[in-house]
Amino acid sequence: MTPLDSSIVSIALPSIASSLDIEYTAVVWVPTSYLLFLSILLLSFGRLADIKGRRTLFIGGFTLFTAASLLCAISQTGLELVLSRSIQGIGAALVGATSPAIVTDVFPSSERGKALGINAMAVYTGLSVGPTLGGFLVQSLGWRWIFLVNLPIGIFVISVSLLRLKESTKPARRERFDLSGAGSFAMCLAALLSALTLGPSYGWATLVVTSLFLTSGAFFILFLVIEKKKGREAMLDIYLFFRNRLFASANLTALLNYTSYFGTGLLMSFYLQRVLLFEPGKAGLILLSMPLIMSVLSPVSGWLSDRFGSRLLSSVGMALISLGLFMFSTLRTDSSSLDVIVRLLMLGVGMGVFSAPNTSAVMGSVDKSRLGVAAGTLATMRFMGQSMSLAVMGAVAATAIPSKILSDLFIGLRSEAEVVIAEAFVEGIRRAFIISSIISALGVFTSLVRGKKN
Repeated sequence: MTPLDSSIVSIALPSIASSLDIEYTAVVWVPTSYLLFLSILLLSFGRLADIKGRRTLFIGGFTLFTAASLLCAISQTGLELVLSRSIQGIGAALVGATSPAIVTDVFPSSERGKALGINAMAVYTGLSVGPTLGGFLVQSLGWRWIFLVNLPIGIFVISVSLLRLKESTKPARRERFDLSGAGSFAMCLAALLSALTLGPSYGWATLVVTSLFLTSGAFFILFLVIEKKKGREAMLDIYLFFRNRLFASANLTALLNYTSYFGTGLLMSFYLQRVLLFEPGKAGLILLSMPLIMSVLSPVSGWLSDRFGSRLLSSVGMALISLGLFMFSTLRTDSSSLDVIVRLLMLGVGMGVFSAPNTSAVMGSVDKSRLGVAAGTLATMRFMGQSMSLAVMGAVAATAIPSKILSDLFIGLRSEAEVVIAEAFVEGIRRAFIISSIISALGVFTSLVRGKKN
């Protein structure tokens, strides 16, 4: 349900922007606020799950997420929607920090890749359903229904979890939760993501944005100092990054992976609906092609990683993603739907080959008592990368078009200079995808240095 909500919102953003009259600088906060709270809370909740148990946090997360979905559906202003999405992010963080650890804990190491591949397939199935279902709901019933659809799903999952889900391991209740580490980490990420998001509109050299970057750096240093003193009770065992090469390289590769590609859905949603003038339903069907191939390939690549290791598969996946992103930079104002689908398929193949092996590598590099931390760390890399991707790709795209014209394009206002606006927007996304391709290429290197036997 949580990835469904991510992909379903992307296809609905043009309609949301028009309905609530939200300009470009504000509409980006609809997905970013969700990802922000996911990013800053995942590590905290992962550590808390190791101490207090995973079942209660997992069910509580689904309950909060479902309630927040109703709040999103009844929002009347952009601010209300952003606040409701923030609450959704808190619920999603509870789910994201516990579910991989639950799966890893109940399967033997010989089947871990297969199990996590099935888990990834469920994630990508949610991503697959999102664009198609979102396009249908927006076109037929309106954008509010993309949130209302979560209610029956949430109620079903909560009911089944209460009846069937059991705590698989005895929580280490004598350990203390690292509140100071969690607080400093949250402030670090919140300041960083706020700076990246506000930079294009306020200016990168302004006092506000510069202060946010400096604040983020100060809290990051404080976080490292606190975690070093906490030792085994730390929210994040920083020695995992310095003494466990597999853990460090796989997490860094995940960060580069999501930073490079995640903004594709947002840019393509506006490209298809505002430049090529497709209806939301058709745009959703086109965007379906990427997560669909990802869901098919993930169990296969997970199975292969159990036998051949993660290094080659993850590296090949990152290389294919880099190639796919570069192909997006060649789109034009008169490109066809087939042109877009071919590029989405290339990106989907790369993600399908990369994801399950890399996840298996991270989860298999720590002992069972640290599974929550490993799951939380990996998920933090993922959602922090997604947030940075939206900020970076949006900022680069904005360099080719004035903010007022860009806002008109996002809201859907008609203009006599539509052709000029469309050409400027396409030039902007061309620059964004070139930068993203370079970021993904760096991920090939970080994937290769994890070690030949992993």
